[in-house]
Amino acid sequence: MTIKAKPLTPEAFAPFGQVLMGSGEGPQRDEFAARMDNLRVDAKANMTFMRVPVDTAPLQVSALERHSCSNQTFIPLNGTHSLVAVCPSTPDGEPDLSGLVVFVATGAQAVNYNADVWHAPRCALCAPGEFVMLRHDNGSDVDTELRQLDTPVPVDLGSLLES
Repeated sequence: MTIKAKPLTPEAFAPFGQVLMGSGEGPQRDEFAARMDNLRVDAKANMTFMRVPVDTAPLQVSALERHSCSNQTFIPLNGTHSLVAVCPSTPDGEPDLSGLVVFVATGAQAVNYNADVWHAPRCALCAPGEFVMLRHDNGSDVDTELRQLDTPVPVDLGSLLES
């Protein structure tokens, strides 16, 4: 099964979180534009700088992670495109690959995953990516649950990265 990537839009991503991006029309300020859940009183805000190398073809989703007690936000710093892969959970809480959706985020789009949403680790396209990541952590195993997929899922970018 190969998944065809789609452009990232706030509407298409809404079941999984929020997309933050400017309208490009003069000054703008959107208050409470994304959820910032912290479901543990002992967890602290963890703001991290990340430099991610370019992921070379063939692109595939080989792992998924979730943060059951916190949202996770990625804010691009250097304008690179990135892969955003998400899926719902099965009734027993595992990733439901039948609902896997893959998007391409532009370098002007920040992504905020809702708490408990399975998503692929950050993947930069075209050029190395620099991001600020924000999540609430307390140092326990619940901070990040990671699942390696038995069979990686190939991703078709089509013409999404062409100018």
